[in-house]
Amino acid sequence: MFQNRSLLVLVALAWLLACSTQGDKGDGGDGGDGHLLDGDQQVGDDGGGGGEGGADIPICDEVDLSASPLVNLLLVVDKSASMNDPTSAAVPDRTKAEDLQQAVHVLLDRYRYRIRFGWMAFPNQENCDPGVVLVDIADDAAPLIGGLVDAFLPWGGTPTGESLQNARAYFAQLADSERQNFVMLVTDGMPTCPSGGGHNTNDADSQLALQAVQALAVDGVDTFVIGLGEDLNSSNPQLLNDMAVAGGHPRADVVKYHPASSLDELVDAFDEIARAVFDCSFTLEVIPEQPDWVWVYFDGQPVKHDPGHTDGFDYDEVNNVLEFYGSACDQLATGQVGSIEVKMGCAPPT
Repeated sequence: MFQNRSLLVLVALAWLLACSTQGDKGDGGDGGDGHLLDGDQQVGDDGGGGGEGGADIPICDEVDLSASPLVNLLLVVDKSASMNDPTSAAVPDRTKAEDLQQAVHVLLDRYRYRIRFGWMAFPNQENCDPGVVLVDIADDAAPLIGGLVDAFLPWGGTPTGESLQNARAYFAQLADSERQNFVMLVTDGMPTCPSGGGHNTNDADSQLALQAVQALAVDGVDTFVIGLGEDLNSSNPQLLNDMAVAGGHPRADVVKYHPASSLDELVDAFDEIARAVFDCSFTLEVIPEQPDWVWVYFDGQPVKHDPGHTDGFDYDEVNNVLEFYGSACDQLATGQVGSIEVKMGCAPPT
């Protein structure tokens, strides 16, 4: 759930309808453990009315609800030595690492309250050390990831397969069945570890990487693949395509992975993937007592209730989830909404 310091906090002013039962005429009962009414009148929880007839009277209290995104996304990022090379020959003074750093900050700024991020970079400590999760997936992980991105230092080989195996083990330990789980792999070249010693591309390391994506998919974890740079796959032009297909989200193009040969293309790839995984849904911590009386505000402005799921919001009672559609979803996905309020009351907002 979002913590208090999160900017996107789902706060609900819930008008709870706690009504008394019909009492015997002329006998108001003892009032029980009553709720305060207008004029300091009380009505008992046992149905005593405090007056003749004990008629039902609505009582209003305030309740805070919080919400959390329904998506976990682990960033698995290549920081091998070749990330010091230019992303494109057209811009020789911009390295892949610099473009990656800037693009990741954009991604986190736009989606930090809509996607739960985690961070892994490879290699870890030695030339062929596979990556490990350095920032756990959480609601408030973005600042920690940003700090590691700022300290990003490319070196060593490319242990793609074993790093993805570690990602699989991490998700198994996380065991979060209430959310969708994804990996976003960013790499600038072919695997070179462990068989290649960190220097040589080879079929064994390539197959290990593909098999790792396939194993993640078996566990229900889909993988998006981004290829960074102009010359990333000359030795095996099919591998990243195969990995993207195995990951479950290939592009509808000859090139199935997301190619990025510039900072703008990398930002666009991140944005496309984030929009694909962010489904404009938030789970509520508290179940509203009157689901038909739930209303939503973006930055103080009412959002239309749209049971037709075209433009606005709807509440899924079965899963206790708020879902947004059309322009409302677009506003959330592109970071245009700073705060959300959810109110439950007897009448819609005016």
